[in-house]
Amino acid sequence: MELKADLHLHTRERDAFITYDAPDLIDRAAASGFHVLSITNHNIVTFGGDLKGYARERGILLIAGVEATIEGKHVLLYNLDVPPERVRTFADLRRLRRPEWLVVAPHPFFPASYALRKRLVDEIDLFDAIEFSHFYTRRINFNRPAVRLAKEAGLPLIGTSDSHSVRQLGTTYSLIEGDLTVASVLTAIRKGQIRVESRPLAFRECAAIAMPMVVGDCRERARKALDLRSGGGKRT
Repeated sequence: MELKADLHLHTRERDAFITYDAPDLIDRAAASGFHVLSITNHNIVTFGGDLKGYARERGILLIAGVEATIEGKHVLLYNLDVPPERVRTFADLRRLRRPEWLVVAPHPFFPASYALRKRLVDEIDLFDAIEFSHFYTRRINFNRPAVRLAKEAGLPLIGTSDSHSVRQLGTTYSLIEGDLTVASVLTAIRKGQIRVESRPLAFRECAAIAMPMVVGDCRERARKALDLRSGGGKRT
């Protein structure tokens, strides 16, 4: 069975500037013909029995995931059986990871401090797949070194939208040959039974995607700074 999948998605449960929550995202994905999703919010797992059941009722397999920050770098972790805050270093990841986990390198060569870049090469044995990101144009494509490394390392590419806005969903996704179970989907990815469906974005699309994220992030930082100044951000 060929499954339409997006395993890198964000929702307002973690980032207040995102306009949709997890159930809304599931509804939109179901209407677009998706079979498999993972909500990979930053450093928190947005997953539970109710949400899993909500997705299942709409024909979608929801896989637990998180975009963890490990030594300042983003790493996608799926089906993990420990709290993400326990995976703070690559040594932690090496010690804690289980065969049932899936570890993916997101946007690894983007010009950002959180991108893995050389660290991916150094720790390549920890990874099961490399992301092919939606955010590229015909002229500017930071996926190219990721494609080369995946070929050299014998790792599959996984297409995702990294959605923070509605317009991103469906721009890049994966087609996976497997059954609609977590074990089957993750095994199929490890075996390379996956292909990427993608198209380059027009420059105006890139701008439309990036601008709300930048504005929303600035607003959230300003809100947190005000909370700290007023005492609302104090830790107890």
